[in-house]
Amino acid sequence: MHIYHFTYVKYAHIYAVIFAVIHSRMGTIMKKLSRFEISKQSHHPAYAMHSAHTHSYFELYYLVNGECNFFLYDNVYRMSAGSMVFIPADTLHKTTYSKGQEHERIYIEFTLDYLSDLINALGGLRFEQLLYSNFFTVPEQHINQVNYIFSQLIKEKEAPDIYSVCSIKDLFQRLIILMLRKFNNPLDNKANISSQPVHVLDESIQSAMNYICNNFSKNITLDDVAGLLHLNSSYFSKKFKTINGFGFKEYLNNVRINHSEKLLLETTLSITDIAFQCGYQNSNYYGDAFKHINGISPTEFRKIKGNVKDI
Repeated sequence: MHIYHFTYVKYAHIYAVIFAVIHSRMGTIMKKLSRFEISKQSHHPAYAMHSAHTHSYFELYYLVNGECNFFLYDNVYRMSAGSMVFIPADTLHKTTYSKGQEHERIYIEFTLDYLSDLINALGGLRFEQLLYSNFFTVPEQHINQVNYIFSQLIKEKEAPDIYSVCSIKDLFQRLIILMLRKFNNPLDNKANISSQPVHVLDESIQSAMNYICNNFSKNITLDDVAGLLHLNSSYFSKKFKTINGFGFKEYLNNVRINHSEKLLLETTLSITDIAFQCGYQNSNYYGDAFKHINGISPTEFRKIKGNVKDI
C-alpha cells in the first residue's frame, strides 16, 4: 500500500504535466475547429465571384435583395430575394449575380457544434435530409423576424461578451428551427419547384454536370460531353459558361480538385496516385491545377490540414 502511494506521489507531477498538455492541446484543437462568422454585404451590379470554391465549414446563404444564379455541386439554381440555401462542408459552389441590379446577401460560416442541440434532437441522418443542399423560401410574413435574428447575430459578433457564444448558438438554432417549421422545404412541401423563387436553370447543363461528377476520373473532354447531349461543341461551351458563370474546363478541374482534397485528408495515397484517381494523367499538371485553385501545393495542403490517418 505504501509502495503504491509512494509511486503515485513520485509520478503525480508527471501525470499532472501530461494531463495539462493533453487538455491544452484538446482545447486548442476544439477552438481551432469551432467557427461562426457572419457577414452582410451589398454588391454593385458588375460584381462576380471569381471562381467556384469549397471550404471545410458549413455555410448558410441568404439573398436579401436581387437575383443570382447559384451553382451547387452539380446543379445551377435561380435564386430571388428571400431565398436561403444550406451548404454542406466541402461542397463546390459559386454565385453569379444578375447584371444591371444591385444585390445584398448575408452568409454565415459555421461548424456543426453551433447546431449540436438541434442535431441531437433530430438525429444526424434526419438533420442531413432536411438541410443539406436544400433551398428555402422565406414567406413574407416572416421576413421581419428573419431579419431581426440576423441583426442580433451580427450584433453579438461585433460586440461580443462572455455570453455571446451561448447567445449565438441560441439565435442560430432558432433561425434554423424557423426555417424547418415555416419555410418551403423540398422534403415537406411538394409544390411545383418552378413556382418557387428557386429552380434548376437548364436540364441539359444539369445532365452535363452530373456526368462530370460521376466520371471525372476518366479522360473526358468537352467534345465528349457535348456529343452525349447531341449538342454542337461550340454551342455547348457557350451555354455551359453562360449558365454556370465559368467554363467547362474550370468546372471539371474544380470537381477533380475537390475530390482530391478528400483523398489527401482521408487516405495515405501518394500525390501521384491521387492525381491518377482524379483524372489527371500527370502529377505535375495536377499539382499546378491544385495550386491555382488553393494557392498551395497538395503536399502543403495535406500538411496544414492534417491527415486523418495520422491521428
